[in-house]
Amino acid sequence: MRVLSKIEPENIWFWFEEISRIPRPSGSEKEMADFLLDFARKRNLPAKRDDVNNVLITSPGRGNAASHPSLALQAHVDIVPEKTGDSSHSFTSDPIVPEIEGDWVTSKKTTLGADNGIGVALMLAILDSDEIPHPALECLFTTDEERGLTGAAHLDPAWITSKRLINLDSEDEGVFTIGCAGGLDFTVSMNFERTDVPAEYYRLEITGLKGGHSGMEINKNRGNAIRFLGRILREIYNNYSCLIADIEGGSKRNAIPRTAVAYISVQKQSVDAVRDLIQRVVMELKREFEGIEDGIEISLHPTSTEKNPISQENSNRIINLLLSMPHGVEKMSGVVPGLVETSVNMAIASMKEDKFILKFAARSPVDSAKQALAARAAAIAELAGCVFRKASAYPGWMPDSGSALLIKIVNIYRAVTGNEPVIETIHAGLECGIIGDSIPGLEMISMGPDIRDVHIPGEKVSISSLQRFWIFFKSVLEFLD
Repeated sequence: MRVLSKIEPENIWFWFEEISRIPRPSGSEKEMADFLLDFARKRNLPAKRDDVNNVLITSPGRGNAASHPSLALQAHVDIVPEKTGDSSHSFTSDPIVPEIEGDWVTSKKTTLGADNGIGVALMLAILDSDEIPHPALECLFTTDEERGLTGAAHLDPAWITSKRLINLDSEDEGVFTIGCAGGLDFTVSMNFERTDVPAEYYRLEITGLKGGHSGMEINKNRGNAIRFLGRILREIYNNYSCLIADIEGGSKRNAIPRTAVAYISVQKQSVDAVRDLIQRVVMELKREFEGIEDGIEISLHPTSTEKNPISQENSNRIINLLLSMPHGVEKMSGVVPGLVETSVNMAIASMKEDKFILKFAARSPVDSAKQALAARAAAIAELAGCVFRKASAYPGWMPDSGSALLIKIVNIYRAVTGNEPVIETIHAGLECGIIGDSIPGLEMISMGPDIRDVHIPGEKVSISSLQRFWIFFKSVLEFLD
């Protein structure tokens, strides 16, 4: 039974609900690529797929726009697989079932996949129609955007022959993005040996944080559960001593960690005092983050684990590392008011059998700023006796406020809506940076309807905003000459 069949635009919601049935977490997009190729085959549209499951579907021009220069449209098919702690949803096998709440389509216990499923559905609705006027289209569906934009990085630039590209991965109606940050991922790791000391274990867990996109929402000063874990571990270690057996925190490089867990040993006679200490720290954090993280909770429960604790010295080193490594806004732009220029997200903490690993995602449109931030993290790692390694990197997208594509689309927006759009550069990473770097001279712009709470359970897209955006976007396809 369809949930979204009675809301407009019906054709877009139809295709959004169709692809919501297809599991497509980052790195597992083959089934989605199969679907797209089958979609193209049934409509006699040329299509191809590469070895990372990027798909290109082309369509001849239609109606009075058929003679206009060709246009590339682009969206990524993968989604961030985040869910609430009480959800049993499997992102590799279960469909996402959307819900309607007033003006919003949402999914309460999982990410919805509107990022970037709405962009995918928009392209499918256009390709499926015989009535919408448009120029010849190159519709590019990329993969693995959320983990590192790797689909775009593997793109054969010869696939795109158009000189203009519209990216459909933006989340604010009436806002046109013309630039974005580049990224640099790095890791810090520390080797250790486990002890043979018998211990009683407790699960120390931090929950209730908002999390969010590590680019778009890093300036909201939301709490990082891994950093909070370091803080509470320092208090416990200093006052009652503890040994660490395991740490888990965060799950995605581009999501601010909402939860973190440590398995620790403390003396049984100290447990009540440790719980009192935890409540004191919770009250401190709620005062410090009042209005930002009012829902924070820290709990301590008896548990068991097959992992022996590491030594007191190495436990102390890990705690110091959690407290000293950078996280958050590094520098605001001196050119664009209110824009974060450089930041870093302490994204994931984990312990393997003999190694502690921290993963970070740095962002900036200025490459030297990213490199300088990474150098500082490397210096801290060296002082701590840890190993620093750079991982993937991708270029930023430098804005061009004089672009002919931008000027034409702004004029269409004014004519259709009677409003003035906002032109912005964002701190998040967009595939435009990589695509533009590989196809010199390509004019690009990013746009979309209102989507909120991306990358976290409860992600939602505005029904009325999509209706307005659809009217505008069809005008772009018809009148962009």
